[in-house]
Amino acid sequence: MVGLVVGLTLAVVAAGIFGGLAGAGAFGSDTDDAGTPTVTGPVAGIPAEYVGAILSAGRTCATLSPGLLAAQLKQESGFDPDARSGVGAVGIAQFMPATWSAHGVDGNGDGRADPLDPADAIPAAARYDCAVATAVARVPGDPVRLMLAAYNAGPGAVLATGGVPPYAETQKYVAVIIAGAAGMTAALDSATATANAAGTVTGVAIAFARQQLGKPYRLGATGPDRWDCSSLVQAAYRAAGITLPRTTYDQAGQSGPSIAIGDVDRWQPGDLLFAAGSDGTPDNPGHVGLYLGNRQVLHAPKTGDVVKIVTLDHYEKVTGVTRPAALAP
Repeated sequence: MVGLVVGLTLAVVAAGIFGGLAGAGAFGSDTDDAGTPTVTGPVAGIPAEYVGAILSAGRTCATLSPGLLAAQLKQESGFDPDARSGVGAVGIAQFMPATWSAHGVDGNGDGRADPLDPADAIPAAARYDCAVATAVARVPGDPVRLMLAAYNAGPGAVLATGGVPPYAETQKYVAVIIAGAAGMTAALDSATATANAAGTVTGVAIAFARQQLGKPYRLGATGPDRWDCSSLVQAAYRAAGITLPRTTYDQAGQSGPSIAIGDVDRWQPGDLLFAAGSDGTPDNPGHVGLYLGNRQVLHAPKTGDVVKIVTLDHYEKVTGVTRPAALAP
């Protein structure tokens, strides 16, 4: 549970720390091979629809990892987006209302931050993890243990006690998550390796794109530390030996054969999904993403956001699909 109330004195201390933490900004279009397997089922008990969000958000800071975040969400709610505790914590990440008010994010860009929506709650949990890790960084000890303790009991409790607080719930929370993280990490790594299908054209492109998760969007950027949507897919396919045009507008007509947009079942991992974006039109799209299969899309969304994986429901309306893998020699 986020921000466990552990007594009046520590609650007052924690309130001061929470007030001093920077708000967790929202995770934020490019204005400026058939048959490759993907992650289509649960991974180590993680529902498939949350795998992409966990892989994306788990790279928010050095103290966190996808496996650790997955173990934390399992401990918080058992991956239940509708979970509610007796003291008022809600959602897959079990945010208390006051903590969500200060640190909730609009992870899917739908205009609202909802702790009951995993697309918002998962990146918010990661951002909050990283915020409290920073807040308790001066406390001696394992930074991962301190981060988890601060997430559960509040950073004020960690600062006041000089380490993991001596509360049975918090100590069990930290131990269970750390014990489960290794298995989650191994399972996610294995699933990702299988999904990437190393050695295939789309496998190489997807593997490259996954390595860019968490890097900031910048209009006109061409890597390696910042990308816009079209430079990201261009670089991904360049790694696989296929040359694509630089801009979305050109890619829409020069990145392989068109695939019918009406039948999602015909789309394959590695296909490019085009959308109008902020400065294009359905006929002249300004945004592009890389389809991963299982209704998941990897893309660089917009200024203020980062390279991430979203479900198709949280991607823009698709107006065109192409298959660059068909251009392979």
